[in-house]
Amino acid sequence: MTKSRLQPETQPETQPQTSPQVIAVASGKGGVGKTFFSLQLASHATKLGKRVLLMDADLGLANADVMLGISAPESIHQVLQGQSRLKDIIVDSGHGFDVLPGGSGLHELTALATAQQQLLLDEMSAISSDYDVVIIDTAAGISDNVLYFVSASESTLIVLTPDPTSLTDAYALIKVLSQQRDTDHFMVIINQADEREAQLVFRRLLSVADRYLNVHLELMGHLQRDPSVRNSIRSQSPFSEQFPTSLATALDAVLHNPRDTSRSSGLRFFWQHSLRNALNGEQADPATEMPHNMGGIR
Repeated sequence: MTKSRLQPETQPETQPQTSPQVIAVASGKGGVGKTFFSLQLASHATKLGKRVLLMDADLGLANADVMLGISAPESIHQVLQGQSRLKDIIVDSGHGFDVLPGGSGLHELTALATAQQQLLLDEMSAISSDYDVVIIDTAAGISDNVLYFVSASESTLIVLTPDPTSLTDAYALIKVLSQQRDTDHFMVIINQADEREAQLVFRRLLSVADRYLNVHLELMGHLQRDPSVRNSIRSQSPFSEQFPTSLATALDAVLHNPRDTSRSSGLRFFWQHSLRNALNGEQADPATEMPHNMGGIR
């Protein structure tokens, strides 16, 4: 039975943090604001006094550096080629947090081999003590890379919009992660929606997940349509005091969501778990038993 809370409750952490809080930000389809939320989450955590690393894990089509208006001379590509260490390619965002740039226009990065995943495991483990929060901005969809990075994270944030295709694709992503990678808790943010519409979208997602899956969905908040968001992206100035207050509320809810103590044993634990699943699991088929009753909001 799917469990949910439409309004998240902030609770104090009961155990000291001994490893970075690792949050994967994912979406079923592109164009829903996933990277925008990743950047806002990194900035918000920095303002709370956290040491933050934003990892652009959209390998092959990375764009976090573009949205920030910064130049990244090297990327994960050089690390996987053995030409650089991970710690050496990290760049300063100019906003208080660090950025680990992904590769852009490199098809070979879109599906990492097991040896490459192991290499990233070792490199990430070496720098994990330098950060309090690691935010992994994954690619859209259900590629092997997405499954790997999400299952290597302590918690998962799903971003979607009221668009029916976004809703369907978000469900497909949740289904594959729950059935193939043992991920059963998902935070959810609805973009481009007012509070009423966000509640309707979440309830539709929840009702279908409740019927077919055994997962916990938690609505963290929403971001209403606002021209200041689009303008900031176009101008490569992703941070503004003009954003709707609903954004700050949602970001606070994500960062203060109680940590999963069963999954907070450090990056190495997560990535080894992910590698094991990658070796033992079967290729996911998103079309299998997909519910057909996920129409648009009316």
